[in-house]
Amino acid sequence: MIWQVIKEAWISLSSHKLRTFLTTLGIIIGVMAVVLMVAAGQAVSLAINKNFASMGGQLVILHPNFGMTTKGTREQRPNITAQDVDAVRKLKGIEAAAPITDTNALVVYGANNWSTQIRGTTDDILVVNSWEIEKGEPFTDKDIKAGSPYVLIGATVANELFGLTNPVGKTIRIKNVPVKVVGVLKAKGQDLTGNDQDDIIFMPYTTFRQRISGSKMPNRVRFGFIKISDNENMDTAINRIKMLMRSRHNIKEGDDDDFEIMNMTAMVEMIKNVGFILSLLLAAIASISLIVGSIGIMNMMLVSVTERTREIGIRKALGAANRWIMLQFLTESVFISCLGSVTGLVGGLVISQIAGRILGYEVPISVWTLVTAAAVAIAVGILSGIIPAYKAMKLDPIEALRYQ
Repeated sequence: MIWQVIKEAWISLSSHKLRTFLTTLGIIIGVMAVVLMVAAGQAVSLAINKNFASMGGQLVILHPNFGMTTKGTREQRPNITAQDVDAVRKLKGIEAAAPITDTNALVVYGANNWSTQIRGTTDDILVVNSWEIEKGEPFTDKDIKAGSPYVLIGATVANELFGLTNPVGKTIRIKNVPVKVVGVLKAKGQDLTGNDQDDIIFMPYTTFRQRISGSKMPNRVRFGFIKISDNENMDTAINRIKMLMRSRHNIKEGDDDDFEIMNMTAMVEMIKNVGFILSLLLAAIASISLIVGSIGIMNMMLVSVTERTREIGIRKALGAANRWIMLQFLTESVFISCLGSVTGLVGGLVISQIAGRILGYEVPISVWTLVTAAAVAIAVGILSGIIPAYKAMKLDPIEALRYQ
């Protein structure tokens, strides 16, 4: 009996092809819009997760509080030293800590030159920011103490200066200072802001201060990158860092800190939450087109009931039960909704994958999207068809047979 109902639903819908197509089109557009919005949100979330993983998880940044000065003069403004970062590295729950000082400079190798970012740091930067060495080896603590002229170069710098040549062992010039390439970093790609993470050079911070930048305060660094151990509570570790820094900087109780600790993990979680909420809002806005589509189905089914009033009367006169009359129209409504939802789902997935490839984002295909689309198709079909189906069921067979 069910197959007979489905067959009759198909015959009824196919006899009005244009009307059925236009009604289905509203559902197609609605589902496609929702799928695209959900896919966009998932792609952004995945990009944030990958980028944060490339930065290094459990990350905090220690930097001076430039909103105040220790004695109210610019000359005595707050500062962070390499010794501060090294002291933090020795705290319980700290996996690695790297001081950072940087500048932009022109790098030259033979006839090739490239402007890039130079960072003075320690070998801990590889752990803190999850860097891997593709070729060569990192500089060591011994190199840092000696101020050795060694550098690690990013994949972009290696490609621009050396092309297909192996850079390891070659000498490049930074501000006319010769330095030796001891390693090449594995490529990471762009960060969340679109900056190329591979367009970078690392060298011992002592070498940086002595040979590249020069400073009256050679131990001062711009900030420290600190990686908290995975099994350590972030808030507890940050409190330890704060207590140590206040002690090292002789900050009295009640006085403001001359440093700041930025919890990058918390910041990324906040960005994720904002992205998730934005995705929900976009999907909700896109769902408006689904509502319009469902109204289109309801309108078509009401017209169909009116057109088939005499047919309904004949069926009832021949003994058709009310539930089968209602099921007939609900089946047609759900049929239209499912057809539109499947087409919209496939179209949305195809477009999202194409757009992802063009824009350079990985767009995941989640089971949740497929399940949601199926649920929406059935729900929209039932809700759109229930009023017309109820109207058909309640028709008086005698009045229906008189209808012209």
